[in-house]
Amino acid sequence: MADVTMSEDDALIRQYLATVSAGLKKIGEQQKKEILTEIGSHLRERVEELRIENEPHPTERAISSLGDPARLASEFVAEARIKGGVYSYTPWTLLRRASQIARTSTRGLLIFLIGLFGYGLSIAGLIAAALKPFIPEMGLWIGNFGFVWGVKPEGAPGHELLGRYFVEASIALAFVFGSSTTLVLRRMISKIPFFGKWRMA
Repeated sequence: MADVTMSEDDALIRQYLATVSAGLKKIGEQQKKEILTEIGSHLRERVEELRIENEPHPTERAISSLGDPARLASEFVAEARIKGGVYSYTPWTLLRRASQIARTSTRGLLIFLIGLFGYGLSIAGLIAAALKPFIPEMGLWIGNFGFVWGVKPEGAPGHELLGRYFVEASIALAFVFGSSTTLVLRRMISKIPFFGKWRMA
């Protein structure tokens, strides 16, 4: 009876892997083989964990926790692009991967927060540059309130440091923060396994 159950489990896993494989057409055969091996190994480990926990349908539960196989395949393709350098400078792609990694560990959460902070500062710089023509008071201010990149507190004495160069400086800082964040995310993400310590549903 146990052999029959194991055979059924393998059949379900093979069927799931075959569907995933169909969505991995955009990457090389060797990389596809490695991905399928990783997913298969992960599924079998999860099945064993659920079986120890006396889950009545461990294989079905493990498979369902990974979700739609086509979606999983697309995530692996995006991961392969990041690691291979294809479309790897797209902030949205990096942030999406970072959000997935955030569920795996404290380090994953740190990567995601770095992405949010870095790209947030980059966007803030562009917004400040765009608002300068409409809000002349926008600038880099120094006073007893410290430094303010934007509009200083109303009525507080202060000195604006950048003058007419505020727009150029804001755009330059936006570029620096954006590109630096991208490089840091690429480097950190490339060192994290796809599944990591993913908490299954």
